Amino acid sequence: MKTREEIITSMCYTWRHDYGLLKEADPGGYTFPGITSGMTREEQQSLWRQMAQIFDNDIAPELEAYQQLQNGDSVVVPRDREHAESMVRVGMFYLENSK
Repeated sequence: MKTREEIITSMCYTWRHDYGLLKEADPGGYTFPGITSGMTREEQQSLWRQMAQIFDNDIAPELEAYQQLQNGDSVVVPRDREHAESMVRVGMFYLENSK
């Protein structure tokens, strides 16, 4: 699984394809008209902080809940009778095959 930093950096590239292109805040000399790709270091840091906030507030809690399910630290509550019966069948299959 990717680290928090890797996920946030990936989010930055998803949001801005030019996230990794560093440009000067006030470029000196000749510049090509219409070419504006790239971000200043300050813009990159600002975007990274915004994506980190989204990750920490919205994504990380969902990943933690998923991880708890995967580790068996929490259980799924059945939605209805059919779902409960399916869960029982899966449980019985597991018990029969784990001998």
